[in-house]
This record gives sequence, structure tokens and C-alpha cells, in this order.
Amino acid sequence: MARTDPLDQTDALKPARFGHAPALWLALPLLAGCAWDAYAQPNILPLLWVGLLSTAALWFGARHENLSRLLLTCAGICWGAAWHQAKLPPQTPLATVRSYAELSVLVESAAPRRMGEGWTGLGIVTDKGPLFRRRLALSVKGAPPARGAELKITGHLSALPPNATGYDAWLASQGATLTLRGGKTLGVLEPPTRFAVWCQRSQNHLEQWLRTLPWDDPDGGALLAATMLGRTALLPEEAKGAFAATGTLHLFAISGLHIAGMAAALIWAARRLRLPEKPAGIAILALLWLYVEVTGASPSSLRAWIMAVFLWAGQTGERATPPLQSLALAAAATLLWSPEASSDPGFQLSYLAVLAILLVGVPAAEQIAAPSLAEKMTPKDAASRGRRWSWRLRRALLGGLCVSSAATIAGVPLTLTYFQSSSWGGVFANLVLVPLSEIPLILGMASLLFCPWSSLLPVAAWINGCAALVLNAMSGFTQAFAQIPGLVLTGTVQPAAAGPACAALLVACFLAQAETKSALRLLGVPLALVMLWFVLFVN
Repeated sequence: MARTDPLDQTDALKPARFGHAPALWLALPLLAGCAWDAYAQPNILPLLWVGLLSTAALWFGARHENLSRLLLTCAGICWGAAWHQAKLPPQTPLATVRSYAELSVLVESAAPRRMGEGWTGLGIVTDKGPLFRRRLALSVKGAPPARGAELKITGHLSALPPNATGYDAWLASQGATLTLRGGKTLGVLEPPTRFAVWCQRSQNHLEQWLRTLPWDDPDGGALLAATMLGRTALLPEEAKGAFAATGTLHLFAISGLHIAGMAAALIWAARRLRLPEKPAGIAILALLWLYVEVTGASPSSLRAWIMAVFLWAGQTGERATPPLQSLALAAAATLLWSPEASSDPGFQLSYLAVLAILLVGVPAAEQIAAPSLAEKMTPKDAASRGRRWSWRLRRALLGGLCVSSAATIAGVPLTLTYFQSSSWGGVFANLVLVPLSEIPLILGMASLLFCPWSSLLPVAAWINGCAALVLNAMSGFTQAFAQIPGLVLTGTVQPAAAGPACAALLVACFLAQAETKSALRLLGVPLALVMLWFVLFVN
């Protein structure tokens, strides 16, 4: 992590160094290597040899700048592709699969169905044979097990089609090649850890706690539970459809918005209590990690927590770590821990959106929402309160519009590719819903403070009720907004690789024009690129 010069706060974002984000030289080659292996599946032995030779040459040629960059990129791509191939379950197509099978499965994730008995999730086959280490999607009867349990399951087995669409395409992006439906648990081969069982029980307890309101409102309780636990399956169908149509379903996934809001609230409380900075920071990160584990350790929540760790480490180490550096470190750490995340639509969408916000949305907002000449020339005491508030509202709306537009433009190629739809309405809906979403989040945190004491449930119920009222208002606004005709763009991307390719071009575009001082160019060039891609590759 490079130490910044305190006398130079405007260091250019040059391609040679990517500004103060040298970790991009690690994250981007790793991502390119993982993507290359997922698409072409090259032989791993040449990758290892080229990676070794490039690394050795890099050691001896470190003094030659251009050669070092080339060797570093080549080594990163080769090691990333080899690591992805070594860690990912087998992806080769299966010629024949038994229609009815009995398998030993290590459960990676399990969630109860919203309607009806049973659970769905993902697991890894542990039986030695042709299916060993393959990931499969599970649909099983009975109570959901805790993560890490190894079960003997029987059911109807089938292979995912090569060109999967819809839900099957999402399963394929998670590394699954098989589905097991109508499953039945025959026995437990290896029980889960006590911590995994405790997390499962805590999640069930929290869901019941958050659903408790002073009045009968099952939809409001479901909205609050979905917000705090990151389980979109709990959302009522009408609300879920409206949030999806307006591009705001991300509000109910444990992501950077949740982690940042919770971290800010906990930091504020620690400062009010005058707690030591470093021990308080470690305790806050530990609490956030516990929250991530209890809510199921979804990939988006883990990514957000990893980024929070790097941001805190940079600030604590008295290093002016820019957000771009923290983003690159979080991406590299995620790929090293789980290289198959490179194919996950959530990974691609979240990192691309944050990159667009950092390199396009925020700079454009600083230029468009800058104080006008009248604001600069008017003394604070000479302006009325109403006028000052109008200036603040103008800056907030213009800044929010730039940030929301940047994230929406960046996400269009991927959402159309993976979900065959994309909502331009999210540009405006997020302006209202994102600030409002912090209210039920903070209220939900306050409610959870009373969770260990059942005697305080009446107080927590009223807090839940206030949060549910805000969420019901957000749901009503979203359902009304979703009625606007033409809000959702639909289409099929052909070939499917064109979507991720356009996303890669957008990353290059963001980095290439990061020093641009024109807000019109910052937003206009990526928009023109996406529109050209839309014309060429979307049916």
C-alpha cells in the first residue's frame, strides 16, 4: 500500500501507477485470468509454466518499467487462470446423468422456502467417482440444515443445459452443473460445527424478532426481516416485483450500503462513548463479521466486509488509502479466497457499480453540483435559511443523480446479459429510496440491541413498527413508480460473452478518462459506449 505525499493531494491517476491504487495491477490481471479460464478453460500446465517464467523474469527485470508491467500482467493472468481452474469444481459437460441418485453432499448454503415445506441451496458432491467435487443446486424436503453439514440425499438428478437461461443461468454462474429436485435426506454423515448451528438458530430468532410489530402487518414485518437479514425470498411478491422492475432490489441484499450504514452508526456510538479508536475499530469489524456470518455469509456481504477491513486498516495505519485502492484490494482478496466469484453476476455488478461511482459518479457530482457563483459570493449570514436549504437540496439532487446514473450505466450490459432486463428507472428511484433505506436500517439495529432480553420485546416491537411504516411507504412508492410504462428494457444478448466484454470496455473507459474535468464527457462516453453495444448485440 503506497504512502501518499501529504504535500501533493492531487496526484494524477496515471496508467503507470493508477494513482495511489497500485493494487489494481494485482486485481485486474487476476480477474482477467479467472475470466479467461471460465470462458476458454485452457490447459493448466502451460499456465503454470508461463506463470513461473514470467514471475522469475519479473524478479530479474524489475528495473525496466515497461517490461515489468508486461511481465506482471502476464504472470497475474496466468496465475489467476490456474488458481481458478484448480479451485473451481469440474465444469465439463456431462454426457449422461442418472435420473434418480443417492449422493453424499456437503451443504454450502441452505434457506427455507418462502411457500411450502423444504429448503433450497447449493452443495458439493463428496462421493468418489465421476461426480466428485461437482456443485449442485438442491431442492430438498424437511428442515434446512446448517452450513457445513454433510448429508446423504436422494432425489431426481439432472444436468444443467449448456446454454442455460434464467434461474439456471444464475446457478451456472455459481459453479453448479447439476440440479437435484424432490430430494429427501436419508441421514447425516458429518454434523455442522457448533458455530454454524448457532448462526442458523440466531438467524431464525432474529427473523421472528424483526417480524414482531405492535399491530398485525405481516408484509411490514417481512420487509424489515428481508432488509436486516438480506433475504429477498421473504419479500411479498408484489413488492419484490416492483423493486426488481425499478432496479432497487439491491436495497435488500447485505452489501456495502448495509455495512457502511452499520459501521457509521457504530463508529458514531463509539466516539460518543469516547472509546479508544483502534480497539473500538477492531470490535466494530468483529461485530460486522458476526452479522455477516449470522445472515448467511452471502458473497455480497463478504465483499463489503473485506472492503471495510481494508478501509479501516488504511486509516488506522495513517496511510491516506484512497477508496480505489481499497476496492482493488478487496477484489483481489475475494478472488484469491474464491476465484469462482469472477463468474458471479453479483460480484461483477457490485464491483463495476462501485468503480463507476468512484471514477465517474463522484467526480461528475463534484463538478455539476459545485457551488454556484452566487453561493460563493453570498455571505452565510446574508442568505436566508430557505435559500441555504434550496442550495443544499440542489447539490444533493444533482450529486445523487450523477452517482445513480453512473451506477446504472455501468450495470446495463450485465443485467441485460444475465437477467434479460434492465431498469433505467433506477436512476430516479434510487434518489428517493437509498436515503430512506438508512432509516429502517438504523431502526433495525436499535431493535437488535434489545434482542438478548425478551422483557424488552415491547420496546423493540414499537421500533420495528416505525421501521415497517417507512418500508411500507418505500414499497408503496416503488409499486406506484413501477407502473410507469417503458420503465424496463428487455432483450436477449447475443452472443452472451458480449455483456462481460462491454463491462471490461467500461472499466478501461473509466480508468482512461479518470482525470477528465468534464462531467459531460465522464458520463457521456460510457453512455455512448453502452448505447452502441445495445444496438449491436441486444435483440
